[in-house]
Amino acid sequence: MNVKFSFDKAIVEQRGFTLEDVYRTIKSLFAAHGFPCGSKGDILSFTDKGHGDDFATMWDIILSLLRSEWFVKCATSCVWQDEDSEEDILSQAGKA
Repeated sequence: MNVKFSFDKAIVEQRGFTLEDVYRTIKSLFAAHGFPCGSKGDILSFTDKGHGDDFATMWDIILSLLRSEWFVKCATSCVWQDEDSEEDILSQAGKA
């Protein structure tokens, strides 16, 4: 399982932040639970650790982000991937 995030730099800066601020915030949420970050360019990617509770923990983090106004305004993508499927989480932000 993994989740990937990307952000709109212009919107982030309009809100008084930098991409580095956003990346640091997202990374700290996942790092607190030991999830590794694999960044490729402007995309942040976090992968599970292979533990039974990884799914629930990762979703808790994602849902907390979806409930925050800054994240929904600044994110351009939030995609959940598991073995055989991919889900666009950002498009469901209003349901969180």
